[in-house]
Amino acid sequence: MGARRLLPAALAGFVAAHPDVELTVREAEPEAAAPMVRGGGADLALAYHFDGPLPLRGALEWTPLMDDPLWLALPPEHRLAGRDSLALAELAAERWVLGCLKTEAYLRRYAGLAGFDLRVAASTSDYFFAQTLVAAGVGVALIPQVSLAPEASVALVRVEPPRPARHIGVVTPHRRRPHAQALTAALAEAASR
Repeated sequence: MGARRLLPAALAGFVAAHPDVELTVREAEPEAAAPMVRGGGADLALAYHFDGPLPLRGALEWTPLMDDPLWLALPPEHRLAGRDSLALAELAAERWVLGCLKTEAYLRRYAGLAGFDLRVAASTSDYFFAQTLVAAGVGVALIPQVSLAPEASVALVRVEPPRPARHIGVVTPHRRRPHAQALTAALAEAASR
């Protein structure tokens, strides 16, 4: 979802400024994208990680673009939907919708810090689908800001500290090609908007 919000804006200017560069976009999870960059199969990867550094091995570099805070998505009629912010502990009795299959361990860790065990009602690999499940009353979810879909009809509430976030950045080899440097700069500009 970060790519959906950042990449088109960055590519529009990049393609216009670099018509001689043959561009290929491939979608992959961060743990698969970094090895593609390391092996020379990609010049850069737009990636994210949660807590702690992205596990990069070899001659790879991480350029941070933005922090992407997670928001609580609640059904519109939920008893806590009108609040400005919530502590995760206030949702201890809720069932949860996972909008990304890899986030379960991450969410379980935050639930543990808040003093409760996570009860999963649904798992998906699509944050928009997760939001539609929340809107239908299946459960509550944590959704990254760049993945919020206004048309999903959910109530969004800020998470009180410690506020979980994704960290979005670019993975490149230490020795970047000029066009990779230009695209990284375009992505940084798109992230700053």
